Amino acid sequence: MADESGAREVVVGFDGSVHAMQALDWALDEAELRGSPLALCHAWQWPYQGVAPELEEAGRRSLHEAAQHVLAHGAECARQRTAGVTVRSVSQEGSAAERLTELSAGAELLVLGSRGLGRLARVPVGSVAAHVAMHARCPVIVVRGAGALPRPAEATPVVAVVDASPAAQSALSFAEREAELRQLPLKIVYSGAEGEEAPGAVLGRSSARDPVERAAAVVQERRPDVLTHPENPLAPPPEALREAAQEARLLVVGAAHPAFGSVAQWLLYNAVCPTAVVPPAR
Repeated sequence: MADESGAREVVVGFDGSVHAMQALDWALDEAELRGSPLALCHAWQWPYQGVAPELEEAGRRSLHEAAQHVLAHGAECARQRTAGVTVRSVSQEGSAAERLTELSAGAELLVLGSRGLGRLARVPVGSVAAHVAMHARCPVIVVRGAGALPRPAEATPVVAVVDASPAAQSALSFAEREAELRQLPLKIVYSGAEGEEAPGAVLGRSSARDPVERAAAVVQERRPDVLTHPENPLAPPPEALREAAQEARLLVVGAAHPAFGSVAQWLLYNAVCPTAVVPPAR
């Protein structure tokens, strides 16, 4: 999805919940920083089977009207918070996870709250956020934690968690851009399978991690202030990642399989800060 100028949209899933409002704040900030339009999206679904046709038609109409009210409220909130972002509303019938995943194919970025309406407080990430983060075609930021608002007083870092997966370089590039846009420090944390050697542990040995190391070296040439955490990588749940999540403004990790089932998934469910899951380059 792009506007008339060709700029791809920042898409935000919105259901009117507190978590959706946090996601909207973050998405607006991203749209302003990137010069992108914003698409405010809400999916609704008729949940009943075997209902008389006339009742189902009335029920669907009622749900559609409710969705329009939710979107109108979100759009009004968005326009009150910014004057420089073009906002459009998208209402779709169907599974929220499936519709958002479809929209991701043409989006610059997709932003979600960690949970929607009706989610228990003890559930760290709702099923919609988890599904979309795993299957989206663009980077997905799941917003949560006390620091969910986009501009904290202190300059906490953007933390890139990289390993030997195909998405690691994409995650590193995304993290570098986020740090530049927000004028925040960037920290690189290496992670991998248990028993895997730390980057550079054996000089002269070629490994699957080498491209990521070279990419990180290029980033460090451009940004001498970049911090690295080169200790031995640990299998999830790694203490180094737990520490990184506590200090990060935003955690960024690649979504490639099977890494998603280890590092990225662990971060998505355990990080206390907003987490970006980045797919491999198309």
